[in-house]
Parts: sequence; C-alpha cells; structure tokens
Amino acid sequence: MGDEGVALVELAGVSKAYGGVRAVRAVDFTVRAGEVHALLGENGAGKSTLMKVLSGEVAAEQGTIRIAGEAVRFARPADAQRAGVAMIHQELDLVPALSVAENVFLGREPHARGVLDRRRMVAETRQLLARTGVGFDAATPVELLRTGERQLVTIAKALSLDARILIMDEPTSALSPHEVTRLFAVIDQLRRDGVAVVYISHRMEEIGRVADRATVLRNGEVVAEFDARELTAAQAAEAMVGRPVHLMFHAETRATVTEDVLEVADLVVRPRAGRREPAGISLRVGAGEIVGVAGLLGSGRTELLETLYGAGPKGARSGTVRLRGKDFRPRSPRAALRAGVAYVPEDRRVSGLALEHSVLANTVLSIVDKLTRFGLVPAARERGKARETAGRLGVKLTSLADPVGALSGGNQQKVVLGRALLTEPALLLLDEPTRGVDVGAKAEIYRILGEIARTGVGVLLASSEPAELVGVCDRVVVLRGGRSVHELDTALAGEAELLAASMGDVR
Repeated sequence: MGDEGVALVELAGVSKAYGGVRAVRAVDFTVRAGEVHALLGENGAGKSTLMKVLSGEVAAEQGTIRIAGEAVRFARPADAQRAGVAMIHQELDLVPALSVAENVFLGREPHARGVLDRRRMVAETRQLLARTGVGFDAATPVELLRTGERQLVTIAKALSLDARILIMDEPTSALSPHEVTRLFAVIDQLRRDGVAVVYISHRMEEIGRVADRATVLRNGEVVAEFDARELTAAQAAEAMVGRPVHLMFHAETRATVTEDVLEVADLVVRPRAGRREPAGISLRVGAGEIVGVAGLLGSGRTELLETLYGAGPKGARSGTVRLRGKDFRPRSPRAALRAGVAYVPEDRRVSGLALEHSVLANTVLSIVDKLTRFGLVPAARERGKARETAGRLGVKLTSLADPVGALSGGNQQKVVLGRALLTEPALLLLDEPTRGVDVGAKAEIYRILGEIARTGVGVLLASSEPAELVGVCDRVVVLRGGRSVHELDTALAGEAELLAASMGDVR
C-alpha cells in the first residue's frame, strides 16, 4: 500500500548547521500516505536533526517542507502537531510522578464546564492502551513502570494526537519480543489507516519486517535508498559507514577461567512494588569471561545488576554473593566501586550522565578522589585521564569542554563506559550497553569489551538482544520471573535456543 500512496511528507533541500558543524546537507526526503519509511544512519549522521526539523523542534536554514502538498513552516512543536506530525523520542519525555493518563494528555487535558474531566481522560487513555496491547492501568503512576512499559505509554500519547505523520525514534529499543510484535501490529493498522510513519532504528532485523522503503544518511547527506523488504544488514551497514562492517564481535579465543570473580548462589531480595527483584538467582563470572544475562522484559535483569552494585532496595536478602572469594553485600554504589565493581546503567541520559556538564567532568567523575592532591584536583591530570580514555574508546568530540549532551548516542555511551573503566574494576556490570547505538559504534564497543576481558576483568552483560548475547558472551544465564532458569554455552547454542529458553520453551 505504501508504494501506491500519495506523498504526504516532502522535504526538499533541507539544511541545518550547529555552529560550524553542518548536521544536515540539502536533504530530500519523502514519505507517502500509508507507508513506513525507515531512516538509517550512524549516530551523528543527521537523522535526529532532520526529524527535529519535521517535528518543529528546530528550524531549517534552507529548504522547504510540504505536508499533503501544502508548504508549511513550523516555529514550535505545537505547530507541527496541529499539522498532524507527532514524534516519539527514543529518550522518554514522561513525568514519572504523574499517572499514565496524566502523561498521555499532559498540556491537553479534557475539561467539562471548566473542570478537569478526569473520567474522560482515563477512559480515552484506556482505549489507547488497548490499541497497544498493554496490561497496566491508565491510573498507574509512570514511576512504577519499567522502561519498556514507559515506551508504550509514549506510543499511546502519540496516538492520542490523531497524527497523520508519526515519527518513531528507536521505538523497540526497550521492548520485549512480544511487545515488538504488538507494536508492529499497531504500525500495520496505522498503515491501513493511511498514516505516514518514519521509522528510525538500528535493529536491522526489524527494517524488512516493518518498513517499505529505507533511506540512509551519512554525514548529514542522503547516500542511498533501498527497498526495505530486500535490504540486507550488510548493505545497510556499508552504506551507513562507507565501508564493510562486521556487525557482531566474536572473541577469537574463549576465556580460560582460572578463578571466579563473582559467585551468586540462590540470591533472593524482598520484592518491592513495580520491580522484579531476584527471587532465586545463581550464576558465576570468571576472570576474563563475558557472561550474558538474558530474559524477557520484567525478568529481573536490571534489578540483579542494581543489587550487585548496591543500588537496589536495602530490604531483607538471602543467599550468598562472593566477590573475589569474599562475601559481598554493598550498601551503596560507592561501596561497590571501592570493592572493585563498576556499572554502566541502561538509561545513560538519566542514570549515566550529567548532560549539561562537560565530557571532561563526566569522564573523570568516578576517580576524582584518586586525582585529588591536597584537596585540589590538578587540571592537567584531569585532562590527561579524560583525553587518554577518549582516545582508547574512540570517542568523537570537538573538545573535552563540550557538554556531553551534545555528543551522539554512541559517543555518550563510550563516555559512560570509559568512566567505569577508569575505576579499574574487577567486575564490570553492563545493562543494555548498545541500546540506541549504531552498528559502527556497536562494533567498537564489542571490540573494547573483548580487550577488557583479555585483561582479566569479569564482565556481566544484560541485554534484550539475542544476537548480541550469543555473539559477545562465553555463556548466557537466562532469567524468568526473577529466577535463573537456564544456562547456555554460546559455542553450542544460538539465538533460537536462547529466545526459546527466555520464553520458557526449554527441552
């Protein structure tokens, strides 16, 4: 149907620069009614800037925008919304303290006779949630929802605008396979309704399933357009980076474990509302070994890592945890760091970075105490450590003084990882380390993990991507309902076996 629709969105010659950096260069881009058009490119390729122009968040310096054949100019996002354009951001723009319904209708609350019509707001939100197939109630506070559930709330919010043009930026990055399937069913319905969808994703396996066409940006320019149903991951990757790229990292030699860095036996933590605490987890991580943690959304992956880092609830706990042969029960992240445990959280922009502060400050934050001399931090030592870390991890930046929020997603993730490595940990905990990261940055992060493991650091990596777990890890422990239910040797098992184990189909 997408091939037969009329052009609902037409961008012609659109250009935008930030300072001396041209983010978008004379881009032509169209989306037809009833079409899903994938927009691909590395972090920093110009995808977000182009979509911010379309959604009214920034103004183009050159070029034109036409909606259904009519030239438009958007001074603010509200103008774009009135024209039927809605954008679902990768980084969620929700207010945790408000309910799902209050977030969906924030700033557009229905009123009756001058009074907030809460009953109507909840009823309409429930209808929207039903379209996305979620199981939580409209009155639930957002702060009690997991990341994947919050993503579905943002989709319901966009649907409430009755958008003709829907921009989805990495909409499946935090969703379980079941939720992805449900989302694709919603997108199919939008396609049948004649909605034009711009779909931004780094997950190549999704593009052929959901999109009709795919356009690739590199350095702010359109470099290729494909029939998405025939596009291969290799073709997309080569167009995105301008050279062939190995999408996954595979260790040339498997780790020879001489000692365990981490031993967890029958770990149980008293449950807390909205969380899936460990309810019987056993696993081990050897020195120089990369061990994966798999499981569907709500299986307890994040809660396990937070418990090991001292960031979980301080309630009753049973079972044993040993770090380098000694009993380990950190009361705080600071205590975990002192013991040799570092953590890279799932949401780098909320939990991992101070976005308004410099790359320098964000990089050395974890080792300020070590750098301090007579109560002062020598600037030269600070810059030296940050420059050395940025070089080692291949962080692309103009200056260490730049706000870290100005970097692309992949480079932000490298800063968080670099800060963790500066603590010289014995155990590195990683939660979705390549979420929202392009294929080039993924390959770099996988290379870095291989180097880290070869130095004898134990790595515990939680991920929702079976290909990542199988390609990167020596072993994978599967969680379900807060329990460890299966362990796979990645030399003998593949993605299908891992997914089956996560869903409970273990034979």
